[in-house]
Amino acid sequence: MSIGPIALLAALIAVPIYYLNYHFAPEPKKKLSLLRYVLITLGVGALAYVIGTILGISAACSSESSGNLCGLAGVFGVGPLMSAMAIFFYAHSWSRKARGR
Repeated sequence: MSIGPIALLAALIAVPIYYLNYHFAPEPKKKLSLLRYVLITLGVGALAYVIGTILGISAACSSESSGNLCGLAGVFGVGPLMSAMAIFFYAHSWSRKARGR
């Protein structure tokens, strides 16, 4: 549960770095506005957070011996981790498109 929030923070720090890599890459490349990039990144992260939270809660609360706080593993662990992975993947893929790799 401690890795998820740290990974999400690292992903949010990496988003502007990936945008700058995209923006200053040599031409020709598809134009991408900052607003569109931020909105899509946040949307991808939010969707992955919801899916990760659902998966984390269902995994942590599936045992009969799980306590009443089992859902916190999904909310603070798996959800932010999945969100961070989705944000990194999206930002990295756009950055690679600009470099032509």
